[in-house]
Amino acid sequence: MKLKQHNNISESQVEDALVSNLFYLKELLNLSNDLRLIVRQLKLKSGEQRIDLLVADGKDLCLIELKVTKYSDDFLNQIVEYRKELIQLQSQGKIVSGKIKSFLLVTKATKEQIKISNQNETELIVYEPLDLMKNYYKNLSAVAPFLKIKPNDYGVFSLGLINRALLELSKGVSQQNNIADKIHLSKGSIHNHLRVAKEFGLVRERNKNYFLTDLGDKYIQNLKSDVFIDRLTSNQIEILKQFVAKDPFYSSSVFGIYCIVESAFLLSRNSYPIEFSDLSKMFQTISGKVNEWQAQKSLSTATYTFLNFAIDLELLGKIGKQIVITPAGFRFILMLQLHKSIEMIESLSTKNN
Repeated sequence: MKLKQHNNISESQVEDALVSNLFYLKELLNLSNDLRLIVRQLKLKSGEQRIDLLVADGKDLCLIELKVTKYSDDFLNQIVEYRKELIQLQSQGKIVSGKIKSFLLVTKATKEQIKISNQNETELIVYEPLDLMKNYYKNLSAVAPFLKIKPNDYGVFSLGLINRALLELSKGVSQQNNIADKIHLSKGSIHNHLRVAKEFGLVRERNKNYFLTDLGDKYIQNLKSDVFIDRLTSNQIEILKQFVAKDPFYSSSVFGIYCIVESAFLLSRNSYPIEFSDLSKMFQTISGKVNEWQAQKSLSTATYTFLNFAIDLELLGKIGKQIVITPAGFRFILMLQLHKSIEMIESLSTKNN
């Protein structure tokens, strides 16, 4: 049996998406001027009826009634009454004067219904809610970093490996080539180490020279420059952990750590300890890399990399082939959720303003 398709989304949410992108609304209504929102949900004299949207198109007013279902004569009668009341309000000087254009947005209509609407001074617009919501997501992702950031694998399998390069920076060595010569590593390796350091806010680059940030200075002051230089100290772990928790969308590497810990947390609610194969699949989905990490090798390598980062920060542990969340990891998750929510709310607020 073929299931009927229904639009299970409220009119208010579709309206929110339209209002957030008046350019899309302009294109949908085939208007030439940039639109300005006058009011949403304008209450009429009856107190029960509300006009969905009233926008300005140059000197004209656009009365817009939005539906997420097919055409009905009731909808047309409704907007015709709204138009009459707006004209009356104009005559009383209660709203701005100007020609009133009426638009009724529905998901399906016949040619005859479009003709009848035109005869009643209403332009019937057939639209697709899915296209509108896709457009909303596209525009939101342009300003909301949490929607477009994805982890990248730079070939650094342990965070402690960046310590030697940062130590040279603290001594005044600022160019990749010189750092590579000092610590006997390839230029490519140094490039990747510094790139990861930048992603954690430890290093800044200017004119192909690298310098420690204030956070980088603090980080390197807590380094043990001995045979264990490639291991993070407890203070370094805390510095990086706080940095990730406060801004999980700061960079692709920071986001990768958030994703691997979040993946482990979600899996733990179904089965614990966590199998690496399950973690890989969940990490691929949460990180938004389903299309990029299709090859098993690239997926496994990326999962190992960010799992190692999380282990370096003592957020996750690996016992045999199974992964566990440490007590510090569970506390970290709560901090992540808090700051993640703040970042997302601020991004959404910026978009809606």
